[in-house]
Amino acid sequence: MESEGKPGLIRAGTGRRQFLLIAGGAVGASTLACVGLTAVGTYGHQPEISFVESTYGEANAVKDRILVAYASQDGSTGGVADALGKQLAAGGLTVDVRQVKDVNDLGRYRSVVVGSAIHGGKWMPEAVEFVQTNQSRLSQVPTAYFLVSMMMARNTEQDRRYVAQWLEPVRALVKPVAEGWFAGALWPSKHPLFFEGLGLRIFLSSIGLKEGDYRDWDAIRAWADSARPLLLR
Repeated sequence: MESEGKPGLIRAGTGRRQFLLIAGGAVGASTLACVGLTAVGTYGHQPEISFVESTYGEANAVKDRILVAYASQDGSTGGVADALGKQLAAGGLTVDVRQVKDVNDLGRYRSVVVGSAIHGGKWMPEAVEFVQTNQSRLSQVPTAYFLVSMMMARNTEQDRRYVAQWLEPVRALVKPVAEGWFAGALWPSKHPLFFEGLGLRIFLSSIGLKEGDYRDWDAIRAWADSARPLLLR
C-alpha cells in the first residue's frame, strides 16, 4: 500500500530495521514477520479465528464476476479480503472471496485479486504457488495484489521501501494492475507456542508497536474503490 493502499514500487537495500525483522523471524518462526495491522492505537482482545469464504452480489451472475483469493494463517488477512470483496461488490459486481487453496478454476472470472499475509518478508507459500499455477490465466485478465503486514501499521516512507520488495517474486510472474499494502492484527500474548509468541513480541518491540488490531477499514475500502475500474478494463 503506497498511501494506505495505493501502489508503491520503491526499492531499498538491507538496513537495521530489515535486520531486526529477519532476526525476529528466526526467533518467532514463520508467524513472525507481518500478519496484519490498521490505524495505530486500536487494541483489543483477539477474535476467534475465522477464514472467510463468501459471495457478494448476485450469486448466479456470470458477467463482471471477480475473485478475491487470499492466504491467511490467523484470520486477519481473511478479514481484509472479505472487506475488499464487500466493497468491490458495492459497485455492482459479483465477488467471490475464497482461500487460495480452495480455488480450482479461474475460467468464470473477468478479474482476480490475490493477497496474503506476510511472513518473514514473503507472501505465504500457498499464495505464491497459486500465482505460479495460474500464471497463464492471470496474465490474461486484470490481476491485482495485496499484502497484510505489521510493517504497514505506521506507514512510514522507510517501511514502505521494505514492503515494496516483498511482492517482487509474484510481480515477476504476473504484473498487477494495482497493489494494496495493508496493516493487520497481531496478539503475541495469545499465541499458543511460547517461542513464537516471544519472537512476535520482539518484532513488535523493534518497530515500536503494541499488540492489537491495526486494520484500517476505511483505507481498505478506499483501495477497493480505486482498484475497481482497473479490474474492469
